[in-house]
Amino acid sequence: MIYVLAFLPILSLMFFSLARGVKTAVMLSLVITVGLFFYWGADLPHFFAALGVSLFATVNILMIVLGATFLYNIMAQTGQITKISHSLDNLHSSKDIRFFLLAFGLTAFFEGVAGFGTPGAIVPLILIAMGFEAVLSVSVVLLLDSLFSMFGAVGTPIITGIKVPLRLPDEDIKMISFMAALLILIGGIVFLLFIFRMIRKQRSPLENKRKMMVLYVFFAIPYATFAWFAPELATVLGALLMLLLSVFYLKGKDGHVDLKPWLPYGVLALILLLPKIIPGLQGLLAWEFTLANLFETGINGELKPLQSPLLPFFLVGIAVALVQRSNSLHIKASLLKVASVSLVLLPTIIIANLMIHSGVRQASMVGYIAELMSKIGHSYTLLAPFVGITGTFITGSTTISNLVFASTQYETAGKLGLNEHLILSLQLSGASTGNAICLFNIIAAAAIADLKDYSGVLKNNLLPTLLVGLLLGLIGFIFTVING
Repeated sequence: MIYVLAFLPILSLMFFSLARGVKTAVMLSLVITVGLFFYWGADLPHFFAALGVSLFATVNILMIVLGATFLYNIMAQTGQITKISHSLDNLHSSKDIRFFLLAFGLTAFFEGVAGFGTPGAIVPLILIAMGFEAVLSVSVVLLLDSLFSMFGAVGTPIITGIKVPLRLPDEDIKMISFMAALLILIGGIVFLLFIFRMIRKQRSPLENKRKMMVLYVFFAIPYATFAWFAPELATVLGALLMLLLSVFYLKGKDGHVDLKPWLPYGVLALILLLPKIIPGLQGLLAWEFTLANLFETGINGELKPLQSPLLPFFLVGIAVALVQRSNSLHIKASLLKVASVSLVLLPTIIIANLMIHSGVRQASMVGYIAELMSKIGHSYTLLAPFVGITGTFITGSTTISNLVFASTQYETAGKLGLNEHLILSLQLSGASTGNAICLFNIIAAAAIADLKDYSGVLKNNLLPTLLVGLLLGLIGFIFTVING
């Protein structure tokens, strides 16, 4: 019974989101989770500490929403978004090809450069400006981002989430990264099939699927290669090579790309990349505001405003406004959007933190979920990806999913005599996959795209995410059987 109750917040979020909409689901699930939190034996200090941590996490996400909305509003009002939407018109005649190239290449690039939900804040808006439906644009970007999130911004999920806490040597990290990259790239084919289906439903017959698969290969080969040699750079280098090869492949004799309207986003990418390549600058931006040991519970909250993309978004937005001589910065519209999304985002994050910090007198809800998974025996490989998916769904982060569950997965693999590299690669690829259905990502991306139908995105992404999780588990199970 206790295991069923541990899953109840997740199940209620899923069920009510699909049946009643995300806003209703979040409020109902919050009531259920608060009741379970105290039923678990947790006390008021831990409750208020969890609220404090949730507030910090919400502010971190809202800073991205505010910055992205600020830049987009200025770009839209000065006509730059319209120019971007037509900048690839002469590259290839197929609008579907241009949609796929931008969705794939830019999502990968901004995930590798910045992480922090940046792709969901930028790419859907560009796709919508091209004339594609908002639900389709957000759904596709989140599905694709789940391929790239395993390495996040400069390898953070695997370094901070797995290498450091488990104290693994570089050779182990290379093997885990390579295996996870191969797994997610195989799973990515399932995502592509669903993306083709979504595009076809909106735009009738879908042409050039073969060319889209070629573009996928342009990314897959360097991504897997760099996952072994330099996992922290695999996403950004894979994205750059994919975009470069794709332009040469698609443009033909007369094709060309108008890069001028892309300049603000190019400058944004450069600013976001600078701390990664200048160690001294990274140290300067490392300042954080910390609330340590909240209410003497051992729970800590931290805010890292200088590491958020907020400041780069604002700098570029102000520069665009000055160059284009905009008569307004449209601050009010940006703040209204932030206020609107916070009403759904904050309670969602509170649910996650109440589950994580409920373990005062017994194991937390998250701990019981992990314990149940570990009782499966040698068929555990089938469920290992779903542990990672669950972690990301609960926490909203590939990195935190790894921090919460990687050690449990590692210990379980040892007890069951399973290959630790394989189990950790299933955790990593599963955690990455979970970004497609994580409510934090859906709410933030949908809000920026001015989309009220959050549940429409979840409905699009839930089945492919579960199928990819199952496929990853089956591959792991077959590998285990073959290797005895």
